[in-house]
Amino acid sequence: MILDHLIVQLRLVFRILGTDTFLAYVQRFNVTPPDAASGLHGLKHAIRTNGTRIGDIIPLTHICSPAHVIPRFGRAANSHLNSHTSYKLSSEFWLNKYWNKQFYYCLCPS
Repeated sequence: MILDHLIVQLRLVFRILGTDTFLAYVQRFNVTPPDAASGLHGLKHAIRTNGTRIGDIIPLTHICSPAHVIPRFGRAANSHLNSHTSYKLSSEFWLNKYWNKQFYYCLCPS
């Protein structure tokens, strides 16, 4: 578990009309244990039983930090992947704990 935080993909930011309340629609990732070779945690889209991704609406103020997420290709990459489709067509990712020192200290056991 990553210290009571969730890793999500930000899909939409919106404001409730007539208020100063900003909300975000996000889709959740399930976090897997770190890979023995790289030490990176795996991420998989959280999926309902019907195959759709699990999403939530949260206050924008609950988003703490961006995360560096890298598509996990496996043995072969999808030939349709490019910089615009990699997050849509991939279902598994790596969470880069080396991206900054706060992530590193949060994700590394002491």
